[in-house]
Amino acid sequence: MEITTSRTQTPPAQAGPVRRLVLRNMYRWHRLLGILTVLPVIVWTLSGLSHPLMSNWLRPQIANESIPSLPALRPVISLQQLLQQNQLAGLRNMRLMRWQGQPAYQLLVDAPTAAPRYFSAVSGAALPGDADRQYAEQLARYFTQDSTARVVRAERLTHFTQDYPFVNRLLPVWKITLDRPGVSTVYVETMPARLATFNNPTRATFLRVFSLLHTWSWLELIANNTVRVVVMLVLLSIIIASALSGLVIYGLLWKRFRHPRNPADTVGWLRRYHRGVGLAVALVTLTFAFSGAWHVFMKLDPDERLRFQHAPYIPLAQLRTDLNQLPLDWQQLQNVGLVELNGQAYYQVFALPAQGPSAKWRGKPASRASTGQPVEAVRPPEVSYYSTSNGLLLPNGTKQYASFLANTFLIEADGQPAQTIEKTELVDHFEGEYGFINKRLPVVKVAYRTPHQTTLYVEPATGRLAARVENADRYEGLSFAFLHKYHAVGSLGKNIRDAITMLSAAGVLAVSLLGLWLWVKVK
Repeated sequence: MEITTSRTQTPPAQAGPVRRLVLRNMYRWHRLLGILTVLPVIVWTLSGLSHPLMSNWLRPQIANESIPSLPALRPVISLQQLLQQNQLAGLRNMRLMRWQGQPAYQLLVDAPTAAPRYFSAVSGAALPGDADRQYAEQLARYFTQDSTARVVRAERLTHFTQDYPFVNRLLPVWKITLDRPGVSTVYVETMPARLATFNNPTRATFLRVFSLLHTWSWLELIANNTVRVVVMLVLLSIIIASALSGLVIYGLLWKRFRHPRNPADTVGWLRRYHRGVGLAVALVTLTFAFSGAWHVFMKLDPDERLRFQHAPYIPLAQLRTDLNQLPLDWQQLQNVGLVELNGQAYYQVFALPAQGPSAKWRGKPASRASTGQPVEAVRPPEVSYYSTSNGLLLPNGTKQYASFLANTFLIEADGQPAQTIEKTELVDHFEGEYGFINKRLPVVKVAYRTPHQTTLYVEPATGRLAARVENADRYEGLSFAFLHKYHAVGSLGKNIRDAITMLSAAGVLAVSLLGLWLWVKVK
């Protein structure tokens, strides 16, 4: 007897309605997401390709980027006599300077952003009304080492512009335009005297294009910052969705989508190229878009660091002690400022920086000629604080003043008492969370014991807030540095890092152009 057995075959599981809907429309959605953002991607990648050019390879060189440290000329007339002679009831700050080889006073009398006034430290007479402009031109000529070029224009900036955007951080500054080849525009601060930035026409054009096409400053001009941020976040979110859907279609489900929908489809080669390049740059597309979106999101909270400056009005009555009465070694004195701390005025005395070798400076060139790269470290001077009332030295003056500034700014910003200070530290170079983007050196780091590890960097020489950093800023900064600017390969050198960044951006641009071509060919 023959016995037969029958096996019941289980039919394959049917996809649910949601999955069927996704599979049926995935390709269509990917095409729609791609075409919505193809223009922003092209604009962002092209402008991103220009960044290494303007910041590294095409960055102009300038003869000097810093001013040599020289002993200050000892004033003949006291500050008190000067104020009385010129009928001034007080001031906000002061500096000693040279004017045509003679000692002079540079006084901030009016608002903190007002132009300083200049007086002879020999006779007490007021110097010309345009002395600040003349000093700015003198600084520009020193930095360029050009004493003959015609000054085309001198403009004092108290706000940021398209040519001098917020990334430069320093205000107010003078914009000095010279009629010369190479570096023709120099931005300088006069109090304290330092170089803010410099440009030639080529780099200025690159900066303007980058501002318009990469950070979309044009959208802020016609609307506001919130609109700019929201629009960019929406587009970057769509780019992320487009990249993820492309990974699904051309990676996980390629067998399903590789065959043309009709026999007349003749763009298989184009689809293969789009797939190959897309898979190769999928990761960098996601890292560019994600880190860019996070970076933009942080801009919803405006950076208001320039709002914080401590320069109160100090009446003449508080200046009871003359500078010449202080126990100062004028051969080792670089400059003098004036500050207010807990209701008491102090002379802020800057000694000449130490010239001895140190591990940080060993092996660095002594020349002041520019390499075309930003100055990343300074030799910090020793700073002492003497009471203007009795001439007594303030113990640990720098630490006390920096802590006072940080507490003042924190209370003003948050509207509540400052937390316990955990650490104060002098910072004389750009590194880590206090990078070159912050521009000011030397500064004092004041770290607080808070859940968010709030840290303020203050510049005692100007009484300004240089930066405020919390955990959210640290995480976003790491994301942007490693996922957007590829600092992970920084040990290979800036040229290699920039080449890798440009190659990645070019790959994203290529896959976008191939996708646009494919969209045009396939209806």
